[in-house]
Amino acid sequence: METSLIHKILEKKEIEAYAFYDEIPIRVKLELHDVDFDKQQIIWSFNDKLKLPLTKSRELYFQENETVYTLVAIIYDKKEIITTFPTAAVEPKLKRRYIRVRTTEDYPVYIEIKNIREKAIDISEKGIGIIIKDIRELEPHQIYSIKLELREKTYDLKGKVIYITEVESGTYRIGIQFTDISQKVEDVIFKYILDRQKEVIKKISLFSD
Repeated sequence: METSLIHKILEKKEIEAYAFYDEIPIRVKLELHDVDFDKQQIIWSFNDKLKLPLTKSRELYFQENETVYTLVAIIYDKKEIITTFPTAAVEPKLKRRYIRVRTTEDYPVYIEIKNIREKAIDISEKGIGIIIKDIRELEPHQIYSIKLELREKTYDLKGKVIYITEVESGTYRIGIQFTDISQKVEDVIFKYILDRQKEVIKKISLFSD
C-alpha cells in the first residue's frame, strides 16, 4: 500500500466514494476520523446512504488520479465505519462506460440464444449477463442471433459472447455484448435501466431515513 495515498487522504480529510447496490453506483461522502497504521485500518464517519448497499457488499470504491481503489468495510455502526487500507480495484467498476443494473422478479429480462432461454442477471445498454449450466452450444468471441424479452415484448438482435466464466461447479456466467441493435431497442433498454435506478434510489432514501 502506497503511504503517499494514505497521506493524501489525511490531507483531504474526506473522500467521495461509491457503493454498489444491484450494480447501481451510490455516491457517498466519507469524512475521515482516524487512521490506524498498525492495524492498517481507516475510521470514517458513517453515511446513512450505505445502510442498504452494505447488506449486499462491503466493498467501497474511490478514484485517485487514474486509479480506482477498493475499501472493504470491516465493521460499522450508526456513527462510524472502519475499513481496510485501500487497494487497487481488481474490477474497476467506476470506469464502466455504461451503467449496468441487476434484474429482479418485478423487472425480469429474458434472453434466448442457441435455443437456450434464461433469465438475465444484469443488463446495460450494450450488453447482458446470464447464468447457465449448459455451455456446449456457446463459444467465446462468436456472434449469435438472440431474442431479448423485455416488458412483455420480444426483440431480435445479435450478440457476441465476450466471456464464459465458471462461477461454481457446472455453472457459468456468460457476458454478451450487443453487436447489432437498433436505436429503438437501445431506448427501451435505457428506459428499463432508468426505472431500475429510480427504484433503487427510492429504496436507499427510505432505508436511510
